[in-house]
Formats: sequence, structure tokens, C-alpha cells
Amino acid sequence: NANYGELEKSTAAVILFTPGAAKRDMPRVKRALNGCLKAKPPRSRLPLPEEVVYGLAGILLSMGHKAVALMVILGKEGYMRPMEMVNLKCEDLRVPVGGAQVGLQLYTVRAAPEDRMERSKTGVSDDTIVLDRPDWLG
Repeated sequence: NANYGELEKSTAAVILFTPGAAKRDMPRVKRALNGCLKAKPPRSRLPLPEEVVYGLAGILLSMGHKAVALMVILGKEGYMRPMEMVNLKCEDLRVPVGGAQVGLQLYTVRAAPEDRMERSKTGVSDDTIVLDRPDWLG
């Protein structure tokens, strides 16, 4: 939605270079921006191909950035936001308990734990993320 982005940047430039101007003082601009969004709503971007993500992680590993490489892979496999990964601690990774029950053979990650008073971007605590392809965890 390039038109909306350009309009938003232009509005920000007008506000920046006009002393005393604020977006709330421009109701027609706000209406025009909303009309643009309705005419052509933004679309989701496609995810990076798996080969690109693992290739990037391999380059980071070869450069000695083991934690960052793990974050790149975890972000892709767990669909995690960057701040969710930055706030993770070792105890947030739960190892499989085994057994015959389905689902107990999988690793899980606890994001935004309540006991550390953390909240995700959506305001939720104690999110559990199941990693259904644990082969990269070794």
C-alpha cells in the first residue's frame, strides 16, 4: 500500500515543518488517510523462505553469534516477535517429558511469564509456544 505510506510521510513532513501544526488539527487529512486504507487495505507480507532463515543462522553461527542465530531460528519456528525472544530465559524452554501421550514429545517455550511480570505485545502473559519441529534443538 505505497500510496498510504507516502501520504503518511507527507503528513508527517507537513506537521514537522509547520509550527504549531498537529494531526488532530487536520480532520480532512485524517479522513483522506482513512479513505486510502479502505480503498486498498494493507496486505500481510510473505514469510522469508526457510532456506534464507537457516542460511542467515548459519552465517551468524560462523561469525560466533550463537545466541543471535538461535533467536533467528526460534523466531521463525515459533512465530515469535523480537521482544518476546529478547526477554526469554533458559528456564522458559521446556524439554519434552516423553511418554506415549501425543504432544508430550515436543519442546515448548513459555513467552511473557506472569511470575516475571511480563506481558506480550497483545497484553497476554504465560503464552505457551509449541515447537513442532524440534530437530534443530538437538
